[in-house]
Amino acid sequence: MLKGDRVRLTNLRERLVTLSSCHLVMALILVAVALALALLPLPTLALTLFYALLILLALIDPIFGLYWAILSVPVQELVHLPGGVSYTQGAMLLALGAWALHTLAHPEQPIFNLRHGGDDLLAPQVWLWGAFLWALLLAMAFSPYSRAEAIKETLRWFEAFLIWLMALALARRPWQIAGLIACLLLAPATEALIGVTQFITGDGPPSFRISPTLPFVRAYGTIGQPNSFAGYMNMAWPLAAALAVGATLVLWQRRDRQPTTDDRRLIRRSFSIFNFQFSISNFLQVLSSWLLLLLLLSALAASLSRGAWVGSACGVAGLALALGSRARRWVLAALGLGVLALALGGAGLLPDVLADRLASITRYLAIFDAGVVAITPQNFAVVERMAQMQAGWGMFLAHPLTGVGPGNFTPAYPTFAVGTWYASRGHAHNYYIHMLAETGLIGALAYVALLAGVIRQAIATLRAENRTIWRSAAIGCCGIIAAVVGHDLFENLHALSMGIQLAAVWGLLVVLEKPATR
Repeated sequence: MLKGDRVRLTNLRERLVTLSSCHLVMALILVAVALALALLPLPTLALTLFYALLILLALIDPIFGLYWAILSVPVQELVHLPGGVSYTQGAMLLALGAWALHTLAHPEQPIFNLRHGGDDLLAPQVWLWGAFLWALLLAMAFSPYSRAEAIKETLRWFEAFLIWLMALALARRPWQIAGLIACLLLAPATEALIGVTQFITGDGPPSFRISPTLPFVRAYGTIGQPNSFAGYMNMAWPLAAALAVGATLVLWQRRDRQPTTDDRRLIRRSFSIFNFQFSISNFLQVLSSWLLLLLLLSALAASLSRGAWVGSACGVAGLALALGSRARRWVLAALGLGVLALALGGAGLLPDVLADRLASITRYLAIFDAGVVAITPQNFAVVERMAQMQAGWGMFLAHPLTGVGPGNFTPAYPTFAVGTWYASRGHAHNYYIHMLAETGLIGALAYVALLAGVIRQAIATLRAENRTIWRSAAIGCCGIIAAVVGHDLFENLHALSMGIQLAAVWGLLVVLEKPATR
């Protein structure tokens, strides 16, 4: 008995010595880290602590990694991390790493459920994503041009797919869904503020100046191009509009609601001004949501992008369709405002720059042969876009099944250039023709099928969700889908990692179908 006690005491002493040694090593490491941080310059120290905070939050909950990826889109071209890695690439690596570590640490938790209540919710969409990514790989394998460019473009779509998956897997609780919505609005709002400032101050290249007599330039933000910048706004303002209306309805309903017995008891126990303060807080939330919408729409207008204006009109139609028959009068009112704007422009009652942009929309939608049109300063942009479309169509006719390969529009362009338009703009100025050119009929059909799956999911979410705020978010996502589908007729909105924003919107629609059960 005494011998056994002696052995246990010896083992306990060894454990205490080992534990003390571990504590000593940890203390020495912490002292070394503190000394190293103290020797850093103040800006470097602040940046290091900021990065450490981002990493720590992502490790605590991987949803923050998804947030950082979405928020990184506006700053992806401004500053690069060591090694030439962009902020978006670094945020994606952090998000995937945190998600993988969380999955390994909690193997009992499913990554995401393919079935809820016996219904297949995700399986069809996963198959559609798989078919589209397979079509990209097929087009890359048969590409007669640059394999490196094909890999880059394919990885960009795999990045969007991973964002979609992370939104489904990580946005489970109401605060996580609310945080996802906030990031989808905050990042474009920051970009909109930069764009509006550029427009007002005239800070931009001479080619973006809207008139020789006016000091304004077209808003382009950190993205660098007014049309792409406006496309980013189209990925946010419908969500802001739907939430602003939803918050206003909630505030109005609470205004009419009579206080219950519990409410009266709470008010008696608290300060008498409590109820007034609560109403002011709600009012400030509604006011801020409308100001956010105004900022996004102002940036969209300041871009002077005709394609974005057409896309925004499609976004209004998408919002109306999501609202149902009750919104028909609002659609008619919006169409009436559009007709009124065109009439005012024709009568010379609008500024010349705005009137010219509105009047040129009809030319913007026309189809013609860019190789035989006489070029003037007035039609230069329209003819150039048509030349890019014709070149893309030529690529499709030459490679009808698998196209010239993802990302190979520019390498293949000299072979299919129209007339004297020898310089490629990087895309066909019509994403559907662009997909035909780069991935052929197989890739284009897979992309359209993926869009159809997203629309099907939007309909299912609208049918399932009836709570005001969550339903407002779903309606806003529908408006974004419609705006992007319309704007893609004139632009490529899947460039510059803007696909992260769009894929997160698509994932949000799945999350909102049954947020309580997730």
